[in-house]
Amino acid sequence: MNEYIEWIYLLLLIALAAIIDRSIRLPVLRRWFGLCLLVTGPILLLYATSWIRGAQLGSLPIIAFVTGIGLLSTQNIYCKVKANHPLLRAPTMNLAPNFPEDPVMQQLLQLLHEEIGLPKHKTIRLQTSINFDLGCDGSEAKHLMEALEQEFALDLGDYDTYRYFNPPVFDVFLKRRAKGRGEKVPLTIGMLYLAIKTHSWDTQTLENLS
Repeated sequence: MNEYIEWIYLLLLIALAAIIDRSIRLPVLRRWFGLCLLVTGPILLLYATSWIRGAQLGSLPIIAFVTGIGLLSTQNIYCKVKANHPLLRAPTMNLAPNFPEDPVMQQLLQLLHEEIGLPKHKTIRLQTSINFDLGCDGSEAKHLMEALEQEFALDLGDYDTYRYFNPPVFDVFLKRRAKGRGEKVPLTIGMLYLAIKTHSWDTQTLENLS
């Protein structure tokens, strides 16, 4: 068993280094923690050799040194996610005054950008409808609502897709189900935002408030 102890300790140290790398996300913390580990590695190697050998942790200085380099070289890795937000990727996008820009709205805009596209030179308002103003319909609308349901844990409640969207042109069965629903009703960004904030879809409440 003793011959495997060093390997077991090595795997545990690698796992600990991976946990540290995933847990520390702020650039400042990654930089300082990286510097500390970068210095600690050589210090352990030079001044604590006997203790390290006695504890069978011969790989500890190397793991500390390598982890320190890793943290320093990737200190801004978790900042890159923000650069993908549509507000930064499309700086010409016009948002109406008092348009909410909290994390929920940013995530919603990101999803809308990915699923149906957002215009860069058209003012985006809470009253902007994704079916009339942004042209979302058919299978595109189906994918969008499925993504909203999954990403935001949204309970769609009494949501009726045919109240807002036409079914895919090629799906005769769905077109028959949608028959008789009458004129479509605007489905606005404000309605989606409110539904996400309350985690539920109540058609009458959302349409009245919108």
